[in-house]
Amino acid sequence: MNPIRLGESTLLGQRLQQLDGLRGVAAISVVAFHILSAFSPELVAEQEQNTAWIAYTPLSVFWNGTFAVSIFFVLSGFVVTHATLRKSDPLWIDAGIRYLRLAIPATVSALIGWLLLSLYPTSATEASSLSMSPWLRWTYQDVIPGPISAVYDGLLDIFLSGGSFFNNALWTMRPELLGSFACFAVCLFKTAHVRLCFTFVLAIVVIIAGKYEYECFVLGIVLREAWASGRLPTVFPISALIVGLILGSQSVASMELLGLDWLPTAFTPQFRGGLLYPIAAVLVVYGCMRSGPIASALSGRTGKFLGAISFPLYLIHVPLLCTLVADLYLTLSGRPILFSFALGLFSVLMIIVAYAIERWLERPFLRLLSGLRSALRAKSGHEAVMRASA
Repeated sequence: MNPIRLGESTLLGQRLQQLDGLRGVAAISVVAFHILSAFSPELVAEQEQNTAWIAYTPLSVFWNGTFAVSIFFVLSGFVVTHATLRKSDPLWIDAGIRYLRLAIPATVSALIGWLLLSLYPTSATEASSLSMSPWLRWTYQDVIPGPISAVYDGLLDIFLSGGSFFNNALWTMRPELLGSFACFAVCLFKTAHVRLCFTFVLAIVVIIAGKYEYECFVLGIVLREAWASGRLPTVFPISALIVGLILGSQSVASMELLGLDWLPTAFTPQFRGGLLYPIAAVLVVYGCMRSGPIASALSGRTGKFLGAISFPLYLIHVPLLCTLVADLYLTLSGRPILFSFALGLFSVLMIIVAYAIERWLERPFLRLLSGLRSALRAKSGHEAVMRASA
């Protein structure tokens, strides 16, 4: 009996563990992307023109952080839609809880960035001058704004301006919030075919607006609807995964080398844009969902662990790279082998710190949010009863 088909009888209450594992693998890819962008930018196609040959091969998908973020967004479209339809809470509760879920950890991350940048205010600039990394310049240096600015960034400005120089990885918080709001809007419709019609309209609006990263959420919604209805195909999952990974490895420079630069901008992997990465990302997610061996691997102990620490790891690694690791790079300048060894140890330390944050901070925080949701739900239900009896 097909275990994937068996699970479709209890879809509404099911949590797909392989999606958590895939999120963890994507988080590791983002960390690798930022490490190489900072200290070996010649291995990252979008960081400089004189890029090493390996950056133009399919192997580069494993450190293509921009593509990994597209996978994050497809997963969010799937998971947020599924969770919203299961809970059936009022829109204002879903929106408020989602904002807190993103803003509070982001604020803590920005404060960590402020503290570390205050201790190492010039390390990123000095390291950038040695590694020739443009990425290391995307942070505050010399004069560091105060903690109030970090709090403002985390609570508000990352959603308004779309980024923070306390932690440049926080640019994803705005798409996550707005993409989640789009999922909530879709879930206002109770029948699947109406939700799909609305999603189709949303897809057209996103393409016209040129905000292609939001197409990931659209595709995640469609993938969820196909899965929940039992109509998601099971054919060629490994082929879909391989094609998705190959497409996800492409950059503007690699497409020029392949003679594909004549394609419209919408079909090229422009930074944070283009339809190529959303299409590739949904192929990867589909392949991981429908391939039994891949799903089992991602649902195993390692996959569960990486999925659990993925958000803390994503939030803390950039402040650490721009300060402590940059200072280490300066200290070990001229000794690349020793720095590589030290970087490996530091990477293990980052994972340990992410685990500690997940266990002792994130879990209690999620329990608080769950309690808040229950309280708001009870209040909303009580007010509904009062209005009905009035």
